Amino acid sequence: MTEDITRAVQKQGLDILSKIDEVCTRHEIPYYLFYGTELGAVRHQGFIPWDDDIDIILYRKDFDRLKSVWQEEKPEGYFYQDYRTDPNYRLKITKIRKDHTALVETAFKDVDMHHGVWVDLFVLDDYVKNGFLRKISQLIFMFDSNAVRNHKDVGIRGALYGVTNRIFKNGKIFQWWFEKIFPKLKKDETMCCDLTNFTFSFDGEFKREWFGKGKRVPFEGKLFPIPENSHETLRVSYGDYQKLPPEEQRISQHNPYYYSTRNDYHPGMDIGGSE
Repeated sequence: MTEDITRAVQKQGLDILSKIDEVCTRHEIPYYLFYGTELGAVRHQGFIPWDDDIDIILYRKDFDRLKSVWQEEKPEGYFYQDYRTDPNYRLKITKIRKDHTALVETAFKDVDMHHGVWVDLFVLDDYVKNGFLRKISQLIFMFDSNAVRNHKDVGIRGALYGVTNRIFKNGKIFQWWFEKIFPKLKKDETMCCDLTNFTFSFDGEFKREWFGKGKRVPFEGKLFPIPENSHETLRVSYGDYQKLPPEEQRISQHNPYYYSTRNDYHPGMDIGGSE
């Protein structure tokens, strides 16, 4: 993605974030900038220059409140996207997208769904006390997400994902575990976790006390909330987070099939060039 398009996407994302902040502030719903957006706020007072999306995170109860409020008010020009509001969207990460824009990921260019520029909404879920059952929960979430994206790898993991992608393809194991089993498991109330980002190298586990009420810090000339102890949350996510990555890694993680600031996208349309 070129620098011009990256910056244009950032501006659209900031508009969405501002609307989310307005709704959350009015309804006293706490949320936090998180992952790369939290890192950008702390290290750059705005976007990481090569980052092109915005991540926020909420506790489950606050996430559910925001969904309810958003669907009741339906802020004009924005779309709350999950697998219920957009049936062809099967990812487990909820997004709020901006109407009449497009940021189309190549993997989903043939999917008939809302393709607008987005902000990702992550969830801090309860932390299962039993280590074995906690790992089972994490693996089910990861394998289900891999199956939705048909994620592939090489070597041993490639063979593993080839099997699990088929087993988890219909989503029934995920639904059974998280609707019937997960709510009954004993939880550690001092901890929380982001199941959506679990990988073999990242557990997504955090102490609740690190989040607190949050603190507002500058981000692109405005003030948005981050966790009170951002040092610890960033350390868990990135290690030495003040150290810049090698220059060759300072690139956007998205290579869009199509981008537009004023047009919707539909599969099969004549896209011409990005605008």
